[in-house]
Amino acid sequence: MYNLVNMIERGLKPFYKRDFGVLLERMNISTGDVVILHASLKAFGYLIGGEDTLIGTILERIGDSGTLVMPAQTTHISNPKYWENPSVPREWEEMIRDSIAPFDPVRTPVAKELGRVAGYFAFYPGVCRSGHPMYSFAACGKEARYVTGNHGMDYGLGGDSPLGKLYGMGAKILLLGTDFESNTSIHLAEYQLGRPDIMESAPVLVDGVKKWIEFKNVDLDVFDDFLDVEELFFKKDSDKTVVSNIGDGSALARVFDMKECVDFCTEYYRNK
Repeated sequence: MYNLVNMIERGLKPFYKRDFGVLLERMNISTGDVVILHASLKAFGYLIGGEDTLIGTILERIGDSGTLVMPAQTTHISNPKYWENPSVPREWEEMIRDSIAPFDPVRTPVAKELGRVAGYFAFYPGVCRSGHPMYSFAACGKEARYVTGNHGMDYGLGGDSPLGKLYGMGAKILLLGTDFESNTSIHLAEYQLGRPDIMESAPVLVDGVKKWIEFKNVDLDVFDDFLDVEELFFKKDSDKTVVSNIGDGSALARVFDMKECVDFCTEYYRNK
């Protein structure tokens, strides 16, 4: 992401709120839409107002009848005995667990890997955040409480999660300068494959006392071949995907139907 000095020196123009509004119009984002967003500020070069402009403009565009959702995952507060890449020495585990604060939806920071926009949105005025200690989602708008409510511990990205609700709501996936390695919805497809269960663990508050709880999940791919899936999906459904350039044209915005994407990915993994 350029700073303002870079922009001036290179003779480039910043990206303004008005520009972003025009982009959203081109992307067919409209009143009443349910949108799950993945965004990179770097894609805009220099967006005046940064993440505040980005979130505020989308909310204005979808209106009071729309709902905006972003992942707010906190995998960094998981039990170190399950850590991989890297794993840690066993003698460290107790001290690490003692050092990790319990999940609190109004305080716990979003994992840095999700980026500045997700980190900002999780604490945006009026946002609801689901209660899963590792796989929470943040939502703002008409259906925010429905999307984030009753987020069960087991299978935190599965059919009963906020992702599962969005799948049944006709949600749109909006990628702003990001790709399928940020497309959390793909994980929903992985729950359809009969993979064996694994156990995960994270700290929560129970009657004001920190407690480590365990819950079931399936073994999820971390990126793996997500870019291969992306190439095939956009080739097959090119007529159903709205694409536009961002900033200097080196990054893309894409919007497409979440259900169609998840169904495609499910079929891809079944035949893999």
